[in-house]
Amino acid sequence: MSPEPTPAVQPSAAASPRTAWIPLPARTCLTARGKDAVTFVDHFTTAAVTRLEPGVCCAGFFTDARGAVLALTSIMRTATGLWIDAAADVAASLRDHLEHYHIREDVELTDESAARASFLLIGPGAEAWLASHGSGARPPQPLAHGGMQLGEITAAVARPTWCGTDGFLVQVAAADGPRLAAWLDAAALPRADAATADAVRIEAGWPDPADILPKSLPQELDGDARAISFTKGCYLGQETVARIDALGHVNRRLVGLTTARAVPAGAEVRCGGAPVARMTSTCFSPRLAAGLGLAIVPLKALAGDQPLDVGGEPAQVVPLPLPAVSVAAEELLLEARRFRVVRVPQPCADGSVASREVVVHPGSVVVVPLVAPDEVCLVEVVRVAVGDTLVELPAGTLDRAEPLAAAAARELAEETGYRAGTIEAAGSFWMSPGILRERMHLFVARDLVAGPQALEPGEQIRTRHVAWAEAVAMCRDGRIEDAKTIAGILLLDARRRAGA
Repeated sequence: MSPEPTPAVQPSAAASPRTAWIPLPARTCLTARGKDAVTFVDHFTTAAVTRLEPGVCCAGFFTDARGAVLALTSIMRTATGLWIDAAADVAASLRDHLEHYHIREDVELTDESAARASFLLIGPGAEAWLASHGSGARPPQPLAHGGMQLGEITAAVARPTWCGTDGFLVQVAAADGPRLAAWLDAAALPRADAATADAVRIEAGWPDPADILPKSLPQELDGDARAISFTKGCYLGQETVARIDALGHVNRRLVGLTTARAVPAGAEVRCGGAPVARMTSTCFSPRLAAGLGLAIVPLKALAGDQPLDVGGEPAQVVPLPLPAVSVAAEELLLEARRFRVVRVPQPCADGSVASREVVVHPGSVVVVPLVAPDEVCLVEVVRVAVGDTLVELPAGTLDRAEPLAAAAARELAEETGYRAGTIEAAGSFWMSPGILRERMHLFVARDLVAGPQALEPGEQIRTRHVAWAEAVAMCRDGRIEDAKTIAGILLLDARRRAGA
């Protein structure tokens, strides 16, 4: 049996992506229609599709005769047959595979990938947003699908596993794609990017084709519970899958690995200093506020006591999919433009329950802009809350759906005018965890190009170039009083001195 992984970082409600939409690249859309469509497809997948009711979907592997995975798909039962969804470029090979075995069955397999435009709707408020802006059969829970009207556009809306617990796959006719995008923009729903969609998929523990190594077996891809039926009828490759189930284990398994900072795909996974695997998908996880990726790792590397690292970063196994974020019942006391104040219950050691007031903030970014290797650009900011002008690093609130690095680059440009040639994550920290639910993400910006500031109305910010040694001295002698600036500069200085 595989070892039970231990979370390295707990999911954070504050860091979860807000409701947003994402235009997706073309996805595989293979339909199977006809009297024998469902039973025919059932003979080639690990999923029990004959047991699906219309409007329900499931995950399923398609395997070859030896049980090796050809594709991981979401299979939706429709009134006329099946809608098979998968990553791009799977449709042609999967259709050819099924047609190879198609003899006299009444089934028509059609690749409709180019005829559909795909979108992803994500975030804790996505379901409520669909309910208030659309009409029709909105999927009521995960693994459901239906038809909706979004504006004047007819859409197929599904909740497959890879979208996460609160995500929706939306597909419309290709010709209606630009119209739906314009409608979503007009509805003032924030737009996120492809990196955010990939983070949703990885947080759900759903492997893309890049994560499925040659000759991978379904159990190696951690599909036992959600994509394999061990009680259905015969299917191609079943003998191998059943034999593994009888023996009780495989020798390697797809796992989630988390690191303090995001690492690139292809980074080497080491156990006790010895290479054992490579990361196949990676992202910055908004929910963990840490790096997260997928890799197929030998079980002996997971079962021992040797430390894991990825690309030189200490790593830990994290269970996937990430569990739904559980936030205690909150009483709203105040809602402002950028934060809200809530009262939350707090269990006490004696069994009683007290209450605490918490400021809920969406999080923020802070940037160390290095105009030269030994010179930093600080800002002098008029702070009404403390009645003084403080010397700080550029920073800003995560008030829209965008990658953290993009938010850092935007805030840097707005407050200082500098555009960063390179910007890299340098850590994150809670600002004031006794009362404030705000996580701040630190970035270092280099290769700066000067430009105009773009300050918001009411902002009073003036830039100030300071030698690095002087900035460190200002943190130590009290001339810099801002906590995030002290933390950012001294943390980076400690790393510079250590040669990191």
